[in-house]
Amino acid sequence: MIDHVLIATDGSDCGTRAARAGVELAATYDAAATVVVAAVGELSTADAERVVEDVSGIGANSQVTVRTRVSSARPRVAILEAAEDVDADVVAMGRHGHTNLGERLLGGVTERVLRTTDRPVLTVPGAGGGLGDYEDVLVTSDGSDAARAAVRPGTDLASTYGATLHLLSVVDVVREAGAFNAGGVDQAYVDDLVEDAASDLDVFAAACEEALDDGRGDADAHGDDAVAIEQSVRTGTPSAEIAAYVEDAGVDLVAMASTGQGSLTGQLLGSTTDRVVRTVDVPVLVVPGKD
Repeated sequence: MIDHVLIATDGSDCGTRAARAGVELAATYDAAATVVVAAVGELSTADAERVVEDVSGIGANSQVTVRTRVSSARPRVAILEAAEDVDADVVAMGRHGHTNLGERLLGGVTERVLRTTDRPVLTVPGAGGGLGDYEDVLVTSDGSDAARAAVRPGTDLASTYGATLHLLSVVDVVREAGAFNAGGVDQAYVDDLVEDAASDLDVFAAACEEALDDGRGDADAHGDDAVAIEQSVRTGTPSAEIAAYVEDAGVDLVAMASTGQGSLTGQLLGSTTDRVVRTVDVPVLVVPGKD
């Protein structure tokens, strides 16, 4: 359940797109919304005030009252402080854009927020399909306990938007085979890996079903309101296969944990999640997981 959406923007085209996504999310959940802009570098206080007023206008068009906040702190600090102050359930921010140094936001503010926050972050691309038309939601699993962090947020979104819930696990044969892959692996070995992944995905699907049942609350809510679930196991490089599945299945939104078996030591954002956020053209909800 989402009760408060924090919108972080710098006034760029991508930031404005993220603001629209955040406002739409707040409208759908009947949630509160706050926009934060950091008035630093080339973005003056007057510029920041104009940006928050623009977002307020977007909110008014969607009948959402957007609280505004202009900060003199560095963007990452401003966002984290605002998220803490309003107890945001999700932070919506642009995936691409530029800081005052001309740096891509994913390599700057967005990346730093993803690596340090303990709250879900909805990263919004600068282009792509319609925002809020979430008819197909994908939740990924690598078989780890950490991946389950995305279960409840992902299933809640699918249920709220009446979307089909896609569950995907990718078997990285090269990584799994390790040193033995130098001489190649036989098909039986690959089949065993896929079978194991399918079994793990069944368990993951059961957790999603349980989350959906908890979300319904009333047993009478079953039936036509039930969320359709589709499961798939693929082989290949996880980030590439996830991106391919998004394209093939017409996925509108991806929910995935920030850590998992492929996470980088000492970093919150896992390598697979990092690559997916950088490559797919749909919003990605990054949910903090636990190692």
